[in-house]
Amino acid sequence: MLDLRQLRYFVAVAETEHVGQAAERLHMSQSPLSRQIAQLEQNLGLALFERGQQRIRLTRDGQVFLAEARALLRHADRLENLGRRLGRGEEGGLCIGYVADAMHTGILPGALRALHDERPGVHIALYNL
Repeated sequence: MLDLRQLRYFVAVAETEHVGQAAERLHMSQSPLSRQIAQLEQNLGLALFERGQQRIRLTRDGQVFLAEARALLRHADRLENLGRRLGRGEEGGLCIGYVADAMHTGILPGALRALHDERPGVHIALYNL
């Protein structure tokens, strides 16, 4: 199974073409970062990088993998943000059952407007009882 943390490490190394610079960017030391990249390559059974004396460059397979890793990380970030918004009640659904007279008092329409203004991502379903 892919580890999102390792994918983030992989992207950082690919973007900097230098393990030391990527480690600085990730606020970690070089040795653990190198181990994580090696473990990712081992788990995949794939050489992602060609290692030189000064630089580390993506292999052809690494270039293909990088594009997909970036897409997956963007999606994971969107999913995490959605989960946080749902947890804060900023998105989701709300079902309200009401009797016809409630609409005529003005209280329910006013409350619905206020709720929509405060939480525009919440879908409201009304059911006449």
